[in-house]
Amino acid sequence: MMRIEIPVDLLRDRQGDENAELILKLIAFFREARHEWVIAPHDVGAVQAFLQRHVPTLAQVYLLLAQKASMAQAWAPHGGTVGVVRMAGETLAGDIRDLERPAVLVVENAIYDWQMIEALARLLGCEDVIDAKEGSRLGVYNGGGKDGATRHAVDQAATFSRTKRVVLVIDSDSFHPAERTGNHEKADAAAREGVSSHVLSFREMENYIPNRVLARQPKKTAGMSHMAKRLESLKVLSPEQRAHFDMKHGFKGKPHKGAGQKVRNSGMTGTTYFVPPRHGDLYGDVAEPDLIVLQEGFGTDLPGLFLQEVMRGGVSERDLDGLGPDAKQELQSMFEKIRGVI
Repeated sequence: MMRIEIPVDLLRDRQGDENAELILKLIAFFREARHEWVIAPHDVGAVQAFLQRHVPTLAQVYLLLAQKASMAQAWAPHGGTVGVVRMAGETLAGDIRDLERPAVLVVENAIYDWQMIEALARLLGCEDVIDAKEGSRLGVYNGGGKDGATRHAVDQAATFSRTKRVVLVIDSDSFHPAERTGNHEKADAAAREGVSSHVLSFREMENYIPNRVLARQPKKTAGMSHMAKRLESLKVLSPEQRAHFDMKHGFKGKPHKGAGQKVRNSGMTGTTYFVPPRHGDLYGDVAEPDLIVLQEGFGTDLPGLFLQEVMRGGVSERDLDGLGPDAKQELQSMFEKIRGVI
């Protein structure tokens, strides 16, 4: 939720009278827990005088809210005002319109990406983000790919007056750790227009799906042995290799002709696999039999399967540990960005 500060000057004398209706609307947001009130303990008295003058019957209710908020601020660590939206008389009406609208989350695919985000939120204790969507305080928009998502996020940001309550989450499409791709440039461009952007460290959303979920595929008995072998070969990969593996399509596909293309073939029919040259030497130490097994990937319906397994209790937060030491920290950072606009 957004953190909002109301300067006491807006509550006093003529400014307090002129802004009373808007200020009370803000306080109603705090009471409904749509946004968080940031107020210092020494400012509570000014709030009390304002409330007694304008809403004497609700003064006690709202004053208690102010007191609780001030105590939370008093105990906040140094720098607790970071990310706070400070109200001003000349922008107050526009700020109210910004704050009463739903926040906006723009993703590449509203169905699959939201399934991933919901599953991860439930595992990481971020159900408040799900509640915001279900309570119409957060809208999820389909970008139709990176370019469309970036454009849509910028367009949405332009509809907000001052507080741009828009966050963009896109894949990195990176082929090796720390690779900076065109998607980072797109996110930076959106950020310059006021969008809060998060580019995934892993290649795609599906790379954050733990192995326990993949073990549930497929349901047909005929495919179980092949999937089991594929999963065993996936477990051979290091966290960095797994993070940039094409989970949906694997090492399969016809390579483009040209210099520097690496195609390996064991000499047997059906055992050709293609490691895109952009990976560099990332998979250089992986045995050829494992690369052959991984040519198929794990399919395109993984987000739905992930959410299903989370909902039935078949996977827990501990299963994310196998993704690497920084994966959960990065995902928490993503959720903080989403929370930051709600």
